[in-house]
Amino acid sequence: MALLRMFYRAAFICNLCFLLAIGFLWFKHPIEKEFASLIIVMGFFLSVILNVVINGWMLVLFITKKKPKGIPKPLIYLNGGFLALQLILLLR
Repeated sequence: MALLRMFYRAAFICNLCFLLAIGFLWFKHPIEKEFASLIIVMGFFLSVILNVVINGWMLVLFITKKKPKGIPKPLIYLNGGFLALQLILLLR
């Protein structure tokens, strides 16, 4: 479960980068181009992959009726919400 907890935290950080990358679409980014490209890659690509992996893992745990230990429920709901938002934007 420690690996799942680490992935949940990494996905949350990537989801924050997703919000920043969405903000870059509306506003001219005043930061350095290298840092902006890192945020865009983490936000648009890595966050989708991590969200699919961790939410799929959580679905398997839910089907097998095992309780995840050490993962706060708000973090589970936030990452699930971000996955839904990302899938809506991806399939739009």
